[in-house]
Amino acid sequence: MKTVWKFTNKRELTAREFADYFEKKVRGTIRKYQMPIHAVDGDSLNAKVINNIIKNLPKRKGKISEENLDDISVAVLSELMHGKAENLKKFLPKNQPLYFLSDKEIELYAKIKKIKGIKEARKKMKKRAEKKDRREEKINNFIKKIEEKNPDIRHNIIKALDVFN
Repeated sequence: MKTVWKFTNKRELTAREFADYFEKKVRGTIRKYQMPIHAVDGDSLNAKVINNIIKNLPKRKGKISEENLDDISVAVLSELMHGKAENLKKFLPKNQPLYFLSDKEIELYAKIKKIKGIKEARKKMKKRAEKKDRREEKINNFIKKIEEKNPDIRHNIIKALDVFN
């Protein structure tokens, strides 16, 4: 079987193993943080992935966010750089099933599961990235540079939130 994902600890996953890992991670996040479960409006890749995973789960009222690890790590660093540590509580995983998953993981899952509309969603993601303000773009580029040496940097940023809560 062909390896589609490799963790920093060198563990490798095939397409099926990755899809199982991804779904368990989302369901585990929903369960651990008692998140609401219902369809997400929108045609973004994140919304399509969330809806694909939760379609067979029992519904719970509440609002779900499409934000993922990449979005949250940039927002957290932005708040810290501007001395607004008091705002960090809003970044805790209360309604974001993709909280611990990166853009790369989401795209790979969508590709493996053959979720329709991936191309259109990618175009929208690119447009969204272009619309990000320069500050967020600079922070994201900064994180990407660090990721070359430390692939877990986004996870480390999120883990650091525990210090502020």
